Amino acid sequence: MTHTLISLVRFALNNNVDDIDTIKSCNWIEIFKLASQQGVLAILWDAYQKLISDSLLSTDQLPDRGLKLQWALNTEHIEKRYLKQSQLASELADIYANKDIKTLVLKGLAISQYYPTPKHRECGDLDCFLVKADNTQKCGIALRDANLPVSCYNEGNSVAEEQGAKVKLDFYKHSHINYKGLVVENHAFCTAVRGSRKLKAFERHLETLLATRPTARIGESNLLCPCADFNALFLTAHSFQHFLTEGIKLRHVLDWTLLLRAEQHNIDWESFYEWCDKMHYTKFADAMTAIAVEHLGIEISNQAIHTESELRDRVLEDILFSNQAINNIKASKLVKRLMIIRNRMFGGWKYKELYEKSALLDTIQMVAAFFIERKPRI
Repeated sequence: MTHTLISLVRFALNNNVDDIDTIKSCNWIEIFKLASQQGVLAILWDAYQKLISDSLLSTDQLPDRGLKLQWALNTEHIEKRYLKQSQLASELADIYANKDIKTLVLKGLAISQYYPTPKHRECGDLDCFLVKADNTQKCGIALRDANLPVSCYNEGNSVAEEQGAKVKLDFYKHSHINYKGLVVENHAFCTAVRGSRKLKAFERHLETLLATRPTARIGESNLLCPCADFNALFLTAHSFQHFLTEGIKLRHVLDWTLLLRAEQHNIDWESFYEWCDKMHYTKFADAMTAIAVEHLGIEISNQAIHTESELRDRVLEDILFSNQAINNIKASKLVKRLMIIRNRMFGGWKYKELYEKSALLDTIQMVAAFFIERKPRI
């Protein structure tokens, strides 16, 4: 069934299908469930619509009327949620712009622009990094490097509260802002930095890219999409850390796949792999790219990109079959932290073969950093 799911996603992306017989005989109910679990339900609706328009399915090979109606309604719900999030995010970005604050979008809405139908990319929270429009003035976190952006993390929280939003300062890396139902992760740091000089150096590099490289508006809004070099490294780091602690979904692979397809000639791959080597991300990045090429059928013409990986299918199997999700369950912070530790300790192959680190030592470092470095700085 997962093979059929992959075939349908590939068809939605590339408009070609190499296993139509499997699709014709598939169990649509199971496909619907898998697509929902993997965050690609609206993408598969695109594939289904193409199958119909190209007359590739006969009447007896179609899902029943009830399932089609449910599928269409769920896709409509995804679209409405995306448009509502976009509207509220744009509204908040306008408020920040009036305070001379730029709203840089991390993944989510920024990456959705690469999708054939942007509103079919399922979005959760709005992740953003707020910086001063005039980089010569200080606000928020103290500036440590002339090449770094002037973070408006603190000011962003205050401005949101002035607009009636509820702000929770419950994590050192970002706050949670609830603005009219839109949950915003206002990042003080792009990635985790506690307890490691290497993590801090990586963070400085990411923030330097935000400060020194051009950004692009998302539509006509004041929401800004970071440069391709930033997105490539940030997506890799974000997806890999989730892969280690709670697993990822096929939607994460689509994000990487579509970024690759659109930006493969606009990314400094020498610098990308240099940082991936430093951070032990290379094997994971290679596996994700190999999945994009071999399973999702994108064409890579840039020879600087690694397109092969011995761990490709093992990573894909984990994505499709593991069930270690944490963030979406109802549990206390302590329980979630203990679950993260459990997943780290029982994900030995990921650490050994992908991360090339000791799961035990890395977990000890994480726990120690929690107590020793409560308020990290870069």
